[in-house]
Amino acid sequence: MKKILILSVFLMFFFACNKGKEEKKTHNITQEQINKENAEHEQGDHVTDASLIPPMSEEEKQRYIDSAKTIAKTAFNIFSSHLKKSFAENHPDEALQYCKDNAMRITDSLSKVYGVEIKRTSFRLRNPENKPTDQEDKIMEIFKQRIHKNLKSMPYVHYDAYGNPHVYLPIMVQDKCLMCHGDPNKDIPDEINNKLAQLYPSDKAIFFKKGDLRGIWSIKFPKKQPEK
Repeated sequence: MKKILILSVFLMFFFACNKGKEEKKTHNITQEQINKENAEHEQGDHVTDASLIPPMSEEEKQRYIDSAKTIAKTAFNIFSSHLKKSFAENHPDEALQYCKDNAMRITDSLSKVYGVEIKRTSFRLRNPENKPTDQEDKIMEIFKQRIHKNLKSMPYVHYDAYGNPHVYLPIMVQDKCLMCHGDPNKDIPDEINNKLAQLYPSDKAIFFKKGDLRGIWSIKFPKKQPEK
C-alpha cells in the first residue's frame, strides 16, 4: 500500500511538471512564429477548393492591404470630421445621433465608390447590426492574442469561402475614444452616458482602455477573374 501511495505521488508530480512546461512553451511564442503560422493560413485554406484559387504573392497582399488602409482612413475621416465639429460646438448628443443615423449609410456609400464591401465590427457591439461573422470572430481573437503578448497587430489577408480577397485591419482604442467607449463611471460624461443609453439600450462597447482592441475593419474585395 505504501509503495502504491509513493508511486501515485510521483506520477502526479511528473504530470504537473510536464503540464507546466507545455504552458510555458506556448506562452513564449514569438512574433516570428505567429507571423509564420498566420502566413500558412492565408493561402487558400478558407476556400472550398484551394486548388481553384491562385496563390497570392506578397506584392498582391501588400496592394490589398494598402487599398484597405486607404479605404478605412477615408471612412474614419468622414466619421471623425462631423463628430469633432459637434463636440467642438458642445453638442455631443448630436454627434452620437449622427453616428447612429449615418454610420451604415457612409460605409455603404464608400463600398459602392471603391467597389468593395466595407464593415466595422467588434466582439463587444454597440450596434447589433454590426454583428461579426464566425471568420471575423476568429480574426479578432488572433489580434487579441497578439496584443496580450505585447506583439504588434498586423493586417490579416486571406481568400474567403468564395475566393474573394479579404483584408482585416485592427481598430485600437486611443485616448479620444474613451469619451464614448471608456469606463462609464469615470471616462464617459453623464450627457453622453444618457444619450448612449437612449440610443443603444443593449450597448456593450464600453469599459475599454487605451491600447485595447476595439474591433476591426473588414473589407472584402471583388473576386479576381481568371486569366484567359
